[in-house]
Amino acid sequence: MKTIEKLPRLPIFRDEATHKYFCEKSNKWLKYSTTMVCNELDEKAKESIEHTRHIWQPRGETVHSCLEQKMLGADDIDMGDYKEWAIPLFELELFTHFEPMGVEYMMSNPGKDVGGQLDLIGYDTKAKKIRLIDLKTKGDTKYDFKKRTGWREPYKTDKQLGCYIEMLKLNCDIEPDICNTVWAYKGKCMLNEDQPVQRCLDAWQEAWEKFEAKQQLF
Repeated sequence: MKTIEKLPRLPIFRDEATHKYFCEKSNKWLKYSTTMVCNELDEKAKESIEHTRHIWQPRGETVHSCLEQKMLGADDIDMGDYKEWAIPLFELELFTHFEPMGVEYMMSNPGKDVGGQLDLIGYDTKAKKIRLIDLKTKGDTKYDFKKRTGWREPYKTDKQLGCYIEMLKLNCDIEPDICNTVWAYKGKCMLNEDQPVQRCLDAWQEAWEKFEAKQQLF
C-alpha cells in the first residue's frame, strides 16, 4: 500500500489585502502572482469581471474554504449561502478514493518572482496517480450545459496548473501524474477530462514568456 505524505509548510505567506506573496527564504515580496501572469484578458473584459466581483468573490472564497475543511477532515462545515454548490462538490465520485497531500498550498518561484497557491493535490487511490486539482465556481448551469451538446468546459486552466507543477518541482521535488479542474455549479459539480502535465507546463511557459515580454516593454 502506498504511503501518502503530506506536503510540508513552506516559508511563504500572502497579504490578503494586496494579494502579494512574501518569500521568507529569500526575504522579499514577490512581484507577481500566478493569477497576474496567467490573466491575458483585455481591459474591457477585466472591467466586466470586476463589475460582478460582489457575486463571484464571496461564492469562490466560501466554496474553496468548504473544500479545504472537507479535505482536512472537518465534520461541521459552515457553507453559508453556498450549500447548493458545496454539497455536490463534496459528493464528487473522485473524492471517495482521494487522499489529500496539500490543500490551499502556497508556493513560490523566486527565479521568476512569482507566488501562487494551488487548491488541492492528492493521491487517487483508484487510478494510483497523484492528481493536481484546481477548483472553479460558477453560477447556474444555463450557459455551459446544452441539451444537444451537453456540458462545455467554460475555459482552459492549463497555464495556471502548469505554474503550480513548476512550483511543486522547485519547492517539493514532486510532480503530479495528471491534472484536473473541478467546476462547482449551483446544484451540480463537474470533473473535466484529464489535463496532461506536459501540456500544462507548455501552456504556462508560453504565458510566462508573453508576460515577461510585456514587462520588458515597460
